Amino acid sequence: MMTASKPFSSWAPIMGYWQLSDARATFVGEPTFPRGTLLGHSRLSSGTVNATITLSEDASDVAGHILLGYVSPGSPYITVGLGGGDSEAYVISEFSPNLGWNRLEGIGERSSLLGERSYAVEVRANGQRLSLSVDGIRVLTHVLPQPPETGQVGLFAWGSGAVTFEAVAVSARPPSAFVVMQFTTQFDELFEDVIRPVCADLEIEAYRASDIYRPGVIIQDIIQGLTDSQVVIAEITPANPNVFYELGYSHALRKPTILLANRDETDRLPFDLSGFRVIFYDNTIRGKSSIESDLRRHLFTIRDNGFRT
Repeated sequence: MMTASKPFSSWAPIMGYWQLSDARATFVGEPTFPRGTLLGHSRLSSGTVNATITLSEDASDVAGHILLGYVSPGSPYITVGLGGGDSEAYVISEFSPNLGWNRLEGIGERSSLLGERSYAVEVRANGQRLSLSVDGIRVLTHVLPQPPETGQVGLFAWGSGAVTFEAVAVSARPPSAFVVMQFTTQFDELFEDVIRPVCADLEIEAYRASDIYRPGVIIQDIIQGLTDSQVVIAEITPANPNVFYELGYSHALRKPTILLANRDETDRLPFDLSGFRVIFYDNTIRGKSSIESDLRRHLFTIRDNGFRT
């Protein structure tokens, strides 16, 4: 569930020259320093950022983006918006202080962008999936190779002309945990009695593939759940090929992953998992209290680390 939209009410210029008011931020482009970064007061791990972006008359020489994941000048961040890249209209890029700019995705001809025209831009972040919509039309979707930082939201502009941002608002949603397990009564009870309540206490939304009600191929729902979540919880007691496939996909995404296993029913972990930390639990009243405590501690640490490994 999305929280109420929070408009930007204060700004912190980090780089470049800006003209600021309560509802508007204008990057004043200039040839000698054609880059501007401006931070707002919101942090975002999952949700949407909306803004109205107006480019200067010569739109071919400017770019206006939403900035995600800003932590510090020495950390990477993502920008999504209009212009940039290889003369493209719509671009998703990553900035690394060590490597510079890396275009992740782009589409459209930059010459199609009109100067002095306002564009309604929406950037949506779901786990490692980013999407860009312009004037209500989805134009770009990209899956990041690893979870992004849960950093501040901001604005980024480039070029020798002006770029104006108005009606900037952030709508956050709770982080989610995708739960991978065998679908039997024993594990249904573990999910309903332990995993879901513990996650809810930490304001994390836990769900499984069986909770996704829509037509389509279930493997696509599973891959989307693994991609769009902030953390994966996997119960690995039975040697279930589906569970191990999904666990391998999660590791390929470098997703923070918590492994659970029943102590009485697990003789030996598979070799590939023997080096990972596992929460072992017992099917007793005391065991329930123990797994609740261990799971809460693991989730709290992952959340405190910005949902990154």
